[in-house]
Amino acid sequence: MSLDASLRGFRRCLHPVIVVDGTHLKVRFGGTMFVATAQDGNEQTYPIAFGYGDSKNNLSWEWFLDCLKGAIGHIDDLVFIYSYHASIEAGISKVFHYATHTICCWHFSENIKELYHRKDVAAIMDKAA
Repeated sequence: MSLDASLRGFRRCLHPVIVVDGTHLKVRFGGTMFVATAQDGNEQTYPIAFGYGDSKNNLSWEWFLDCLKGAIGHIDDLVFIYSYHASIEAGISKVFHYATHTICCWHFSENIKELYHRKDVAAIMDKAA
């Protein structure tokens, strides 16, 4: 789902950078909520679209990103930022093959801290980014 006003605002006023992520829903029916957001001039989160799927797998991400592409159309110089997840990467590569995509520095830093127990290396990576 996406609101027409959000789509028009994104196309006309914001940089072509989209952050995508998903979260597991821990309710009776479970599933995953997918979101696509941008950042406005005041560094506030700007909603573009959200959806509901059965899980965070390749088919679900592909479906959500295909719906997003139908809503926003083709945008030159489009960039995606996401937390590293192989299904997100595969979906973006397939649906938005012309777009640049990269992982979120904050998530990358948190992964370094968690996997290697190295806060010093994470701090250096933060400064480099």
